[in-house]
Amino acid sequence: MKNISIIIPVFNAASFVAQAAESALAQPETAEVILVEDGSPDDSLQICLELAEKYEKVRLLQHPGGVNKGAGASRNLGMQNARYDFISFLDADDFFLPGRFTVTSKVFENNLDCGGVYEAIGTVVEDELAHNRWKSSGEMGQHLITITKVVPPGELLERLVLGGVGYFSPDGFVFRSNLIKKVGLMDEELKLHQDNEFIFRLAAVTDLLPGNLAEPVAMRRVHQHNRITAPRSKLQIYQDRLKMWKSSYRWFRSRSNREQKKLISKALISYCKSYGFGNDSECNGRKFEVERRVRLLRLLIDFPELLFNKKYWVPFLPLRLQKRLNQ
Repeated sequence: MKNISIIIPVFNAASFVAQAAESALAQPETAEVILVEDGSPDDSLQICLELAEKYEKVRLLQHPGGVNKGAGASRNLGMQNARYDFISFLDADDFFLPGRFTVTSKVFENNLDCGGVYEAIGTVVEDELAHNRWKSSGEMGQHLITITKVVPPGELLERLVLGGVGYFSPDGFVFRSNLIKKVGLMDEELKLHQDNEFIFRLAAVTDLLPGNLAEPVAMRRVHQHNRITAPRSKLQIYQDRLKMWKSSYRWFRSRSNREQKKLISKALISYCKSYGFGNDSECNGRKFEVERRVRLLRLLIDFPELLFNKKYWVPFLPLRLQKRLNQ
């Protein structure tokens, strides 16, 4: 397995992108490294140019006019130009560890119908300031990002959507490039979580199998400029994630698999009705009830067919009836 295209979206990563690219080039399975420079105001473009000149396997792409279009659009441009059978992503401020694709290759070789392989990644925190920002963002979690138990591929979509078994990062994921014809590209309207929504689609159409879930194959870097740890209000966090669920629902709504559509609609409704903006006492009171009913009613603007979904109406019922229906 020596035909992997590594796609690295680059934005304001002048301090890190060389390490990312060289960690990808160090893997014997890497056929090409595609740097997609996304209109960075720092020196990222110059460093990418130097890397492309220095290494034969490195290709540099930019959006028309050199504009900034976001991580989703940059990954899409990379996927549209990938030349090889397998695709792996790497954020420009992260890096692969030696032997990144050793287990991945074995899984693909032993499972010819496998569409993708997911593995664990670790975390390195740059300094105390980065740690504090990470903690205050609410995104701080376990240092090993992984699926915590073996999940049959037929159940993976449900477990990713409903939670409870962890998750995996694009840095720890490899998939067959021909699957793009089935699932399409990432939703460029999503500024965050577009990778999660893309993985949902892949899990819906193909078998995704585990590789090394106990030890990291790559390291994500927590620093002072991570997008996901940037200060955001609870409302912003809610809106970003709701956009992801809406995008996912639109995609699954267009498919014929009834159970998958029900799963995603359940997740959309559950997220919309359960997210709270206030403290615990407010979330348990009348204010929270009004908030979530307003949020649910707003869903009808985009998805009027939810009127015919029983789960949509449960939160509008008296609490005793809600408990009975949810049993």
